[in-house]
Amino acid sequence: MRNAIREQLMNSIPEFKDVYEPHVAGPQSEKPYGVIRQGVDTEDSDWVGFRRIVEIWPYVSRTTFTKVDDLQKKIIEALDQQLITDQTTGAVFSCVYLGTSGQDVTDHEWDAITRGLRFAVMALQQVDVSPDVLTDHWLEALSSWSGELLNEDPANPEWTVYENRLPLGYKRPSVLWRLNDYRVEGVSRASFEVRKEVVGHVISESPNLRIRAISALVEQFMSDIKVPLDIENKKFMTVVQPRGDFLADGLNRGQITLRLKRRTKRPYEEVTVIEQMNSDGEVG
Repeated sequence: MRNAIREQLMNSIPEFKDVYEPHVAGPQSEKPYGVIRQGVDTEDSDWVGFRRIVEIWPYVSRTTFTKVDDLQKKIIEALDQQLITDQTTGAVFSCVYLGTSGQDVTDHEWDAITRGLRFAVMALQQVDVSPDVLTDHWLEALSSWSGELLNEDPANPEWTVYENRLPLGYKRPSVLWRLNDYRVEGVSRASFEVRKEVVGHVISESPNLRIRAISALVEQFMSDIKVPLDIENKKFMTVVQPRGDFLADGLNRGQITLRLKRRTKRPYEEVTVIEQMNSDGEVG
């Protein structure tokens, strides 16, 4: 993973003389250069796999932090929301920019200035779906509905919609819908209500495209109120409390939350109806 990030930075930022591990860089290293500091893997979520915090430190000569600002912008463009493949292991992962790591640093000994940039690295895993495993029909219907909405304008990039988990080599822009909660509540003796909480992850390299997609989906949820589940049999899902958060990261947390609900009749078993009963009036 470290080597793949290094290659991505070296290929994207020609100003870098090199990108080092912390123990390799030193006072004599030619500037500007980058340093990668890598954390520990933790199992973060079922939908993106493992999560690791990585810090990138661009070092420049002790002149002005404007040069650090320029490198910071290029590092973010090279890594944030990018799909990166480790050519050695075949591992696929994506990075999400989390912000800076503390204050700017002036290293008098190395005659350099630098700033730490924190990224969450999501290591995607292969999604193996058995043909015998049934997918959730509600998510299928939601995916179909949202795909049609986002791809209405042929001038926009084509959106891909996924369910429950991102696959290796996932496309962008894309939306991932996953179930977050499931409840069933009794309404009456004849019916009950199924409620499902859904989270939407909107993934794109373009912040403007992400914001437009989040806005379009939330506004259409509020406008339509119901999403078709089975049009032929006139079955619909009711949308409750759709919300969008532009600041949430699309890979880890997701920017859209909503609830789907639908009332269902309780199953009952038909019995033979007694139309007539005769008695001779005697007991015993």
